[in-house]
Amino acid sequence: MAINSEFLSTSQEIINIQVVIDTDAITTDYPNPSQDPNNPTGLPHNYMYMVATRGNTITGSGTPDLSIKADVGDIIRWYAVSEYGNFDSSVVIYKLAWYAQDVVFSGETFSVYNRSGILPADGTALPVGFSDQNFWFNQATVVKRGTEQYNVQFALYVRQRDVANPVLFGYYYWDPTVVVQS
Repeated sequence: MAINSEFLSTSQEIINIQVVIDTDAITTDYPNPSQDPNNPTGLPHNYMYMVATRGNTITGSGTPDLSIKADVGDIIRWYAVSEYGNFDSSVVIYKLAWYAQDVVFSGETFSVYNRSGILPADGTALPVGFSDQNFWFNQATVVKRGTEQYNVQFALYVRQRDVANPVLFGYYYWDPTVVVQS
């Protein structure tokens, strides 16, 4: 019997979850957020949207509650961006806090990588150039199947006129549920 070479590689997979956060709506509806990262302001589920690749999504793509297919040993990465692509308002997930049901994830880390990325030329998208850029994400390892409720805690920064760098607006969280089925 011949062995299929595709089965010889690692069985682990990296599953990317992109989170888009509606910062305009949050700053309008929750204008006095916590300034304490250990006590963020809670938000209902209508301000953020999560997506993963189609092959890993079971249900909930484009919603704040995402069910994904993952195997024990897989790595999940959460990336966050404002509706501005972090150009005006910016967000960064600073903590994933597990709080109910099964313990599906373990070993959360936050990483920043500097690597070459594409950079379109001014005035035209093509041809692209390349520049060193920073990329960041939170990551955890899947340790078992089940349903996990957790808090995604993020800092929201806003850009103000005549101020060079964005300033902290506040700390928030919401409590999604992720289902790992395999």
